[in-house]
Amino acid sequence: MKKKLLAVTGIRSEYDILFPVIDCLRRDPGFDVKLVVCGAHLSEWHGKTIQKIEKDKFTIADRIDSLFMTDRDTQRAKAVGTLICGLCQTIEREAPDFVLVVGDREESIATAIVGNYMRVLVAHIGGGDPVFGHDDDPVRFAVSKLAHIHLAMSEQSAANLRRIGEENFRVFNAGNPSLDNIRSTPPVPIEKLSKAVDFDISKGNYIVLIKHPLSSQKQRTYSQMQTTLRTLERFCAETDFKVIGIYPNTDPGAYGIIKAIEEYADKPFISFSPTLPRDIFINLVRNARCLVGNSSMGILEAPFYKLPVVNIGNRQRGRLNAGNVEFVAHQPGKIKAALQKACFDKNYRKAVRGIKNPYGDGKTAQRIKKILLTIKPDENKWHVKKRLC
Repeated sequence: MKKKLLAVTGIRSEYDILFPVIDCLRRDPGFDVKLVVCGAHLSEWHGKTIQKIEKDKFTIADRIDSLFMTDRDTQRAKAVGTLICGLCQTIEREAPDFVLVVGDREESIATAIVGNYMRVLVAHIGGGDPVFGHDDDPVRFAVSKLAHIHLAMSEQSAANLRRIGEENFRVFNAGNPSLDNIRSTPPVPIEKLSKAVDFDISKGNYIVLIKHPLSSQKQRTYSQMQTTLRTLERFCAETDFKVIGIYPNTDPGAYGIIKAIEEYADKPFISFSPTLPRDIFINLVRNARCLVGNSSMGILEAPFYKLPVVNIGNRQRGRLNAGNVEFVAHQPGKIKAALQKACFDKNYRKAVRGIKNPYGDGKTAQRIKKILLTIKPDENKWHVKKRLC
């Protein structure tokens, strides 16, 4: 009898982490895989990335409108409530053996709550990984305490889960599934990449920029992004570099970042995209000189690319990194110095090429499939959590 799995996804970055796992599972005769699609995936403003999911030919069990288009603090809390209501109906109808979620966003906490109340095993990718100074940090912890199966991305994260009382049999160091995407994506010529982004990067001297809001500094996102863009403009003028930028996620504070982006829309050194096809994005990063901003991919994926990272601000501070990340404040001099080091310091770039990624080897999907195949969803030990006191 097939094991029924329902994966929940609300944003492009989360789907890219899920994709190798759910693609691997649906190809196995032992699984029946469906998706719940919500949040930014359904938003025209964010590229309507549900079209990517449809193109990948997954069965969509439900679409839940959970993105409140506001920059206020109510946005994410309301989204959780909406998702809980919608997921209750979906899970009751679909009766899955597992629900699968990633990380620390609204989708993960809502799914973990519903899974617990409805006695469906919650498999959580990415537990035990701290996020400094952000609302998502306690949410990730809460998801870990609600989840029944922990698919950690590193041994340190697995150890953190055991430290907070999660039993050994629940905790697996599976690695980061998005590395599977990188490993399996073939090269794309630089000329084709230029055409895909409608921007000439044929010289290969370019930087990828991804910058998200930090909840504890929501009111400063506009000025922080202005500082980042002004510094990049000066750096590019001096070095003949280009910048490929990706729009921020949907967290409160994103409007400030987008306002700054729109002010630079006609600048010749930079081009922004709301979203990009997976093969194009992976090859853009693969060929870049460095990654700038504060995206988690600088921590999780960049070591697999052997790519230097300039992380601006406090988002991602405190997380395990492979030694390829330079953390700097929103100060032009410090940002520019870090860019110079990342792009031109031969010794530093050589050291980055020699790093080992602590987040896996690009073979996570098969590992997770083997884990889920061994679990009996009706076995009581998975549903009853250890007493904390």
